[in-house]
Amino acid sequence: MKNETGNRISRRVSALNAILLAAVSLASVAAIALPSARAASLLPADQCDAEAGSEHDLQRNLSFRPVANEDLRIGIALSACREAYNQKSGARQTFQLARVLHAAGQPAKSMVLLEEASESGYAAAMVSYAVAVGERGDHAGDFALYQRAAAAGNILAAYNLGVAYRDGVGTTANGRLAAQWFERASLARDNLGAFNLAVMLDEGTGIDEDNGKAAYFYRLAAERGNVDAMVNLGLMLETGEGMPADPAAAAALFSMAARKGDSFALARITPPPVDTVTTAAVEASEQASLVLSKTNRVK
Repeated sequence: MKNETGNRISRRVSALNAILLAAVSLASVAAIALPSARAASLLPADQCDAEAGSEHDLQRNLSFRPVANEDLRIGIALSACREAYNQKSGARQTFQLARVLHAAGQPAKSMVLLEEASESGYAAAMVSYAVAVGERGDHAGDFALYQRAAAAGNILAAYNLGVAYRDGVGTTANGRLAAQWFERASLARDNLGAFNLAVMLDEGTGIDEDNGKAAYFYRLAAERGNVDAMVNLGLMLETGEGMPADPAAAAALFSMAARKGDSFALARITPPPVDTVTTAAVEASEQASLVLSKTNRVK
């Protein structure tokens, strides 16, 4: 009797498993089919947005996640963006087609489209076109493009204007304006803008030296993942520049930078082998640990 009951239970479980398996299979098929159906239902302009939107483009279609250069699906993106361009969808799709063409190894065709989108006033296109113009040696031209793109709110353009004013490329060097543009980029959460402003304040390059403000902007850049900022802030914390000295906090920053692959930071937290013979011959007052001068810091 026990065996018969057991067999009935066993059969019921098997039947239930079969039903569940069928349901899971149907759900899997649906999960595969839905994205394909959705992609097929998108207009070419929207599919171009989905396949080629740039994280540096504040005017991208926010309905879709941005696509990094290494993640571009060249064939699909080219097909969608070419169709969108042929349908005269707009400057955004023109810029995105230029981006995909450049990734596909067609820089000349990309350049033509970047110029076209730039003339339409598309900020992200102006920045990419400015880089290409600068590589050809026309620094006055790239500076003018950065100005237009930065006025439209593009973060990369703001950062590049900071570099241009700091180094006097395409314009007269102006530390005050460089700092303003770096700060504007930093306010938009750009780690390089914060880092470069910190270096200017740290070194007194083009503006007055201010260790307290330098530490503040190094910290912002470090919190955004900038390894060089972690190292420089750690060095300031070691000696107490612009803030009370905090060796433990400095060591934590060096450890963080070392985990990200920075060799200088790794050497900073790895005790060197002790040469007892040489150490014994050096006066105690001369055995202070090495502290980098500002001119030897990361730039």
